[in-house]
Amino acid sequence: MVVVGLLRSNVTFLMQPVPKLESFKKVRESQFLYKARCFRENQHVLIREDFKSMRDYLVETLNSDKFLADPDKKDEQINPLDPSQNDALMQMAKGNLLNYIPQTLIMGWVNYFFAGFVIMKLPFPLPDGFKSMLQSGVRTPNLNVRYVSSISWYFVNLFGLRPVYSLIMGKKEAEELIAQQSQQQMQMPSLGGPGGPKAEKMFRAEAENIQILTHESVFDDIFNRFVKANA
Repeated sequence: MVVVGLLRSNVTFLMQPVPKLESFKKVRESQFLYKARCFRENQHVLIREDFKSMRDYLVETLNSDKFLADPDKKDEQINPLDPSQNDALMQMAKGNLLNYIPQTLIMGWVNYFFAGFVIMKLPFPLPDGFKSMLQSGVRTPNLNVRYVSSISWYFVNLFGLRPVYSLIMGKKEAEELIAQQSQQQMQMPSLGGPGGPKAEKMFRAEAENIQILTHESVFDDIFNRFVKANA
C-alpha cells in the first residue's frame, strides 16, 4: 500500500497540467460577487447611512452588466463538446481514476487471497461497538473484538499511513496524498462554465438578497446599552 501510494502520487504530479492564467475579467467577476456576499453577511457592522449607500450601489451594479466577464455572451449556450470547456472535468476524471483503480485492485487482492482471515490481535481492549469495523468479512459473533480481519486491517492502513507518507514524502505531499485516498476530489464549477451557474443569474439573485436585507447595526443605541451593562 505504501509503494502504490508513492507511485500514484508521482503519476498524479506528472499528469498535472500547466496552470493557465485566468482572464482578469473573470477574476473581477467572481471577486465582485464575493464582495457582495461579504457585505450581506457583515452588514451589521455598518452604520445606517453607510449601509444604505452601499446597498444601493451593490443592487444597481449587480443588476447591470458592468462587472460581467462576457456581457455580450450571457445568453449564448455553451457547447458541452467544446474541448476548451472540459479541461476541469477531464482533470477530475483522471484524478478519480488514479484514486479508485489502485485501491480497488488492492482491495480485490486482499479479498481474493485473504478472505475471512484474522491476521492480528490488538494489544488493548475495545468495546463491542468496534466489532463491525474491525471484523469485516468474519462471521463469528463470539470472537473477541480485539481480533482484526484482513479487509478491516486494509482500511485501517488506508486511513492510517499518514506518518509513513510524511516520513518518506514530506508533510505537505503526504497530506495531499491522504486527501486523495480518503475522499473523492470534487471541483466546484466556475461561474459560466459547463455545468456551473450562470454569472448573470447569480448577480441578479445576490441583488435580490441584498435588497430585502433587514439592517440592525451593532452601533444602534450603543450608548444606552453600554451604560446599562456597566450600571
